[in-house]
Amino acid sequence: MDKLIDIASRAVADYGFRQAVLYGVADIVRRWSLTEEEAALLSGPVLAELSALPIPVQPADIPAQQAKIAEVIRGLVLS
Repeated sequence: MDKLIDIASRAVADYGFRQAVLYGVADIVRRWSLTEEEAALLSGPVLAELSALPIPVQPADIPAQQAKIAEVIRGLVLS
């Protein structure tokens, strides 16, 4: 879960990294050594959340968006 939150948080703050996540999930999974469960969450609901973000996320909105996605991830892992 922590790796997913780190990836998502970085993707919120850095649009270039977000593009890498959105279009290169397999590379992100391999480079971050994600488990199968983490990979499934990243390629499904987490990508959907990242795709819905504005381009770019305004600096003042970054912490709130990071917290929102972290809560989504925690909810997915606990369910």
